[in-house]
Order: sequence, then C-alpha cells, then structure tokens
Amino acid sequence: MRVIWRFFVADTTQWRWQQLSDDRTVVAESPLSYETYDSCVAAARAQGYVFEATQGRLTRPGNDHRYPKR
Repeated sequence: MRVIWRFFVADTTQWRWQQLSDDRTVVAESPLSYETYDSCVAAARAQGYVFEATQGRLTRPGNDHRYPKR
C-alpha cells in the first residue's frame, strides 16, 4: 500500500500531519500540533516520512508544444 503524506494547518493555527491511503482514508495522524512546518515534518520523519521531490509534467501526445523542454 502506498501512503500519501498530508501536512496542513489545523483549526488551532498549528501544523499537523496525516498519512492517507490511496483512497484517501486516514491511516495515521499526528497526536500533537506543531508551531512550525519544519517541526511537523521532523515529527513525521520519526514516523517514516521520506521527502520525494515532485516529478515534472507528463506531456500527452499533441500537447508537446505547450510545455517546451528546458
């Protein structure tokens, strides 16, 4: 099962994290709130979070002209 990590600001205006399954069901969530994004990510890393950089756009045939190669 692939896990999706979500970082968000809760009603308390503090950061929290969640682990979601492919169908967006909450698998786990932070027991605490964090004042900064960095401290929230650090707590998620302790639970197995690994940063993965976003991938570039995939072009569909016929749309090649819209996204020039860099």
